[in-house]
Amino acid sequence: MQRLVVESDRMMDYNVSSKVEQRGVLAGMLLGTGKIRENNFFIEHSENQEDYLIFKQHLLEQITLKPVSISQWKTKKGKVLFRIEPKLIPLTRVLIKKLYPGKNLTITRNFLNLLTPQGIAIWFMDKGSKSFKKKNGKIHALEVTLNTYLSKLENELIVTYFSDLWGFRWGLSKAKETYRLRMGTKEGKKFLDFLRPYIHPSMLYKIQTSYNITATT
Repeated sequence: MQRLVVESDRMMDYNVSSKVEQRGVLAGMLLGTGKIRENNFFIEHSENQEDYLIFKQHLLEQITLKPVSISQWKTKKGKVLFRIEPKLIPLTRVLIKKLYPGKNLTITRNFLNLLTPQGIAIWFMDKGSKSFKKKNGKIHALEVTLNTYLSKLENELIVTYFSDLWGFRWGLSKAKETYRLRMGTKEGKKFLDFLRPYIHPSMLYKIQTSYNITATT
């Protein structure tokens, strides 16, 4: 199985011929925007992220070896959404049981250990963000966020996972009654560089750090 090519001049490293890579990608999708329905899951994106959804569609077709169709619907507020739902395979069923041992999403180290760099990239493309901090009208720092919106304990598990397996240091940021992960400039640049080979062209804006920033945070 060949790496997935999304542009004529850019090849993304998404070879999902092995079970390890398949698990990693599916785990990233489930931690990202994947929504559970019975034993399976579906993914929705707005119309301005249609290219990114098609990228996921192709990945899921390679993993399940079955066609994945795209459906379109409109919310009551008039927002157009695109949805894909892969054919259920045993691997998907197992992963959903691991992440949802009951009715609610439950983060465990065993599940996080299934992630690959590709899966982490999908998780970040779905739920990650970056911003630039300004002082006296000038950009002076980068902030990278993984918007998990989970309990403090679950986020601490994720922090430990990234530190132990990948050497990245995340901090916690409170968001109302939940928490999310945060990095400053120096660590954030390292993390975004790590993700770069796996970022879809339509999501490159999430890792762009071309501004002249002194890495002090």
